[in-house]
Amino acid sequence: MKNQAGKERRFWTGARVALACAAFGGVAVAASSCKSNDTANLAANGNAAQASGAPKVTITSKQGAQPAQPPQLEAVPPAVWNAEIQAVDGAKFHLSDFKDKVVVVDLWATWCGPCRLEVPHLVELQNEYGGKNVEVIGLTTEDPAEAAAQVRDFAKEFKINYKLGWSPRDVSIALMNGNQSIPQTFVIAPGGRIVTKFRGFSDRIPDMIRTAIDKANEKTGD
Repeated sequence: MKNQAGKERRFWTGARVALACAAFGGVAVAASSCKSNDTANLAANGNAAQASGAPKVTITSKQGAQPAQPPQLEAVPPAVWNAEIQAVDGAKFHLSDFKDKVVVVDLWATWCGPCRLEVPHLVELQNEYGGKNVEVIGLTTEDPAEAAAQVRDFAKEFKINYKLGWSPRDVSIALMNGNQSIPQTFVIAPGGRIVTKFRGFSDRIPDMIRTAIDKANEKTGD
C-alpha cells in the first residue's frame, strides 16, 4: 500500500496538476498574486485610491455558505472587446483592432511583485511571437492621472517591447469576473474566444501561455 501511494504521489507532480488544470481554463497554478481592489481604476467612485501601505486582502471564512462564483468567461465581452483604451504612449486602441490575431492580455500594476516577475517573460513572448500573428498587451489597473511617470519609467527599466495601455475600470471589472487578484493573463483566439486565463504568476506559466497560444491558432471548425 505504501509503495502504491508513493507512486501516485510521484505521478501527480506539481507540473502535471498544473497542466491538468490548464485544460479547463481559468488557471491558478500555485501562483503568487496581488489584490487589486484598492487600485484607482477599480475604486467604486473612479477616484484615486485612498488606502495607503499594502493592498487590502479580504479573507473569507471556510465555514458557512460560500457565495456563488460567476460563470467563467468563454469570450471577451463585446463592451470590453470594443472599448477605447488609452495607450501609455498617448495613442488609443481597441482589443478588437487585433481581432485577426491571438491576443495575450495581461492585467497588472507596477506595485505588484508577481506582476514584476512576469513582465520579463512577456517581453520574451513578444520577441518570440511578435511577428507570428500574436499581440501581447499589458493593461495596467493604475490611475493614469497619478501613475503615468511611474509606469513609463517602469516600462523603460524593464525594456517593455509590447503594447501598454491603461485599463478602464469597467474593462478591468469585466475581465476579472469577480476575482480582483493580479496579474491576470488571458490568451484570446482570433475573434475574441478566451482560450485560457491565468491568475497570479509562477515559473510554469510562461510555457503554459505558449501552449495556449498554439491552441488558439488551431482551427476549431467553428
